[in-house]
Amino acid sequence: MEFGVIGEPCIDFIHRGGKESKSLGGILYSAVSLAVIASNDKVYPIMNLGSDEFDNIVSFMSKFPNIRTDFIKRAEHKTRIVNLYYKGLEVEFECPETGKRKTYDREENSTEPTLPVDYGWIKPALAQLDGILINMVSGVDIIIDTLQKIRSTFGGYMHLDIHNVVMQTDSEGKRTQSSINNWEVWCRASDTLQMNESELHVITPEKLGEYEFAERVLTAGNENFGKALAVTRGKTGVSLFSKQKKKVMDEEYFEIDKSDLAAIESNHFVDSTGCGDVFASSFFYRSIMDGKYDYEASLNFANRMASKKTKIKGVEELHRLKGYEF
Repeated sequence: MEFGVIGEPCIDFIHRGGKESKSLGGILYSAVSLAVIASNDKVYPIMNLGSDEFDNIVSFMSKFPNIRTDFIKRAEHKTRIVNLYYKGLEVEFECPETGKRKTYDREENSTEPTLPVDYGWIKPALAQLDGILINMVSGVDIIIDTLQKIRSTFGGYMHLDIHNVVMQTDSEGKRTQSSINNWEVWCRASDTLQMNESELHVITPEKLGEYEFAERVLTAGNENFGKALAVTRGKTGVSLFSKQKKKVMDEEYFEIDKSDLAAIESNHFVDSTGCGDVFASSFFYRSIMDGKYDYEASLNFANRMASKKTKIKGVEELHRLKGYEF
């Protein structure tokens, strides 16, 4: 099979315990982990890549024989730099659905993102792809018009990690989450949708609850779309909302089912950066691999792979994800 991965690469500077380390970041977590997991398939990163890091990043990706660089476009723009400050911050979010309190242990500061990938660059790839993973790393990796054009012209499986669509960057580069008015357009444009619990609770101006949000998203439009929503919760686990066709007597209808899965704790924790991106690539691949779209199985697999990522530092060590079992 052949897979497209759309998003923006960046360079991460991770500040922790008074030390700074540099790592490749952004969409490279999803693209490289997918290449490792789907080692017998072809992976096409579809992205703009700043000229300052173009040779470095393309050289790194060439280490993976199944990554194809046909749709990586050199942009006359500097690659985005993201500073991640791990500080052990105070609790900022209490999930109203679960009552569990979550500590966000980092702040982000970002330089200007690279230009969005336009539809004209993506279109030639669509005919050959079986599935597309879109991870909105910067929040402007593609614009909404491009997403809608992909959906209207591509007949394969699409998984969207909403991620930083909800992130606003101020004049000093500090990034904070906020609601968006066209959230329904974004959230209804893919077969499956992923977000973390804080993104879900901030994205709608009316602050919808999780089940109501899932119902609004998953039951809209064509019955072939919007089949599942994965909500990641970090150390407290992950939830899956799925649209199920049911029948009572002779009447068929759709209903939203929810299942919860506890996080798998790692005895050798190293770094949580990129766990959501590895979850996305794992969920995407497991969903499409046998054509059955078993989202419960995909959830379990992605949960295990995200846990495995916590033992791994940076994109540069993602090759260690090998050796998984379904």
